[in-house]
Amino acid sequence: MRWWSSLITTGRDGLRVQRAFAAPLVIARAVLAVLLATVLGLLLDEPVAGAMASVGAFICGIGTLLSPLRHPVVNALGMAVAFSVMAVLGALVHGTAWLFLLLLAVSAFAAGLWRTMGVAPGIRGCLAVIGLMITADLAPDVQGGLMMAEGISVGTALVVAVHLLPPYGPRFAAQRRALAAVYQSLAEASITADPASPGGSAPFTAARQSLDLLPQFSRPAAATMFGLLGEAERIRRALHTMRVTVPAATAARHHEVPAAAAQMLGNISRTVVSGREHRTPDEVRTLLNSRAAASPVRGVRELATRLRLADELALRSTDDRLGDVLEPHAEVPGLYAGTRFGVRNARRIRAQVHPRSPIFRHAVRLAVGVVVGEIIGRSIGGWAGLGISAHGFWVALSAMLVLFPEYGHTVARGWGRAVGAVLGGVFAWALSLPPWSPAGLAVVSVVLAAVSFGTLRTGQLMLNLWLTTWIVFLIHHVGGLPGPTAWARAADTVVGAALAVLIFLAWPTWSTRRVPGLLAEWLRVQDRLLPELLTGYADVGAADLAAVDSLRAQSRQVREHLEVAVVRAPAEPAEHRGPWSTAQLEQIRTQVSTVAGCATLLGEHLPHTPQDTVPELTEMVDPLHEHLAALARGAAGAETVAPGALRSVFDSFIARSGLLTEMSEGPSNATIGRVVGLSTATVDAVEALTTTIANRRRRHGAA
Repeated sequence: MRWWSSLITTGRDGLRVQRAFAAPLVIARAVLAVLLATVLGLLLDEPVAGAMASVGAFICGIGTLLSPLRHPVVNALGMAVAFSVMAVLGALVHGTAWLFLLLLAVSAFAAGLWRTMGVAPGIRGCLAVIGLMITADLAPDVQGGLMMAEGISVGTALVVAVHLLPPYGPRFAAQRRALAAVYQSLAEASITADPASPGGSAPFTAARQSLDLLPQFSRPAAATMFGLLGEAERIRRALHTMRVTVPAATAARHHEVPAAAAQMLGNISRTVVSGREHRTPDEVRTLLNSRAAASPVRGVRELATRLRLADELALRSTDDRLGDVLEPHAEVPGLYAGTRFGVRNARRIRAQVHPRSPIFRHAVRLAVGVVVGEIIGRSIGGWAGLGISAHGFWVALSAMLVLFPEYGHTVARGWGRAVGAVLGGVFAWALSLPPWSPAGLAVVSVVLAAVSFGTLRTGQLMLNLWLTTWIVFLIHHVGGLPGPTAWARAADTVVGAALAVLIFLAWPTWSTRRVPGLLAEWLRVQDRLLPELLTGYADVGAADLAAVDSLRAQSRQVREHLEVAVVRAPAEPAEHRGPWSTAQLEQIRTQVSTVAGCATLLGEHLPHTPQDTVPELTEMVDPLHEHLAALARGAAGAETVAPGALRSVFDSFIARSGLLTEMSEGPSNATIGRVVGLSTATVDAVEALTTTIANRRRRHGAA
């Protein structure tokens, strides 16, 4: 895609309004905190203190609305401490420009690295940096800055306080929401028409991350939550097994099973998220059990068993039974054991500190963006007296909030934020025309804050329209500034958004260029996972289930990143420079999913009895390991792997092992036939991926 077309197409995405909203109760708590801060300012007759308390409550409230994987009280407390501390630091460096810029760069870089923890934590890190900028940029002096920081601290404390008020909801609410999303995705996947897909993996990754955040002392009480995730993994594999291995004629006889499974999974989801039982009708249970008992297909029997166990765990997760003593679920042993919070986060961040990491590049761009934005903003001045002179707050703020690790998000946010700020400026200007009493100003500012909270997830256009209106109205309320102040705020935002896009393009991170590295990383995980699964067929219990669980989680995370990169690549202006065409990228995406499905089936059919073992299969461990290792290097552009080599080795192995003969003799022929079929499908899938990788566009070289 050409540059101009790419900018227009991506920018159009930033102007779309989405129908996505935060939980009403969380919005209500945030609005209550802003209301209390505003009332406090009126009662004290301290406009500046009241405004700063409102700002503290508003920013901290936004932090609690962002996709919480932790309890809202924990998020509120973390945001309150971080935002207040940064506000105090900003006041202390006020008037010392070089020290402020240095601290600003370091803080922005740290916030960028914190993006390693996820999108919401990364945005919360940027919100904390805003506290530094407010007092360092807008305070009249150090003493005034400390007074502003005090008001901000009061506002953040109000947010924490309102989250301590009832209603409290069920225990482990964040984990419940994540697990409910998992079971809802399974309900949708059970009735999907696509036989090649076991359903999306994103809900599973989010659930693992949410459970992994639980401290060690609370994990025994949350044992049912870990068990529900373990059973969900098994249900996902059982559904995939049914779709892939059950013949069409047999599937037609079991057409009622998917619908019944979807209904049961939906009720499990509702039970988990609410903490109250949503019982599946007895006739649905009877239907599943009768079909499973009469079916010769293992997948149907396995699905019915897993649904029954998941339903029992869901009932044990209700409020009156939560905390029952349970053994750690065998499916997720490594997740339950966990790693200390500090150690885990330090490892994740350390892994990103290198120039090729998208997170590291994002952190550098943030640091450069806020410093350059601050300098440009101060150089612009007050737009001929319309704005607040001698600071670069709005330019630096806009640059920081527009910059994202990816091209598409950065450009889309730039367009949305700029257009929203201009429209918000018009609205704020209109609101500044009539005279307002202090009480009227307070009411309108609270209403505008509430609308901003409500539109937080609808996109940058709507959010910045109301955010600009609120903040300009608040400044007008506190400082008695003229109505045209709105235009200065909008102009600074447009400059900051343009600066963010230019900085990204100066040192970009193209999804097109990331695909080879992500594909190589995923293949390196498969290089460990698939041989481990084949080794598991040597004997009962030969597979290291903890290692398999960990590798599955790694594979899933890398595959999600790969799929996102493949989806974003066609919209980038650098797409034509990638090693594969758009059609080939879609092929790779499909083939990666197929290989992952084969790994799922191999894991699902690991032997449980000596009669299920196929020790001959371990002969393929070394050839598969060598091929996948070479293929990973080939994906990265280091070498070329010839298609057909693994197939040749496998065909020789099958002919030499005598497995084809055993398939037609003896009582274990069904087991051997299933395993040979699965291993053949795995080799076919790997060979198909090998062919696509080998057909890279050589004139462009390695990415």
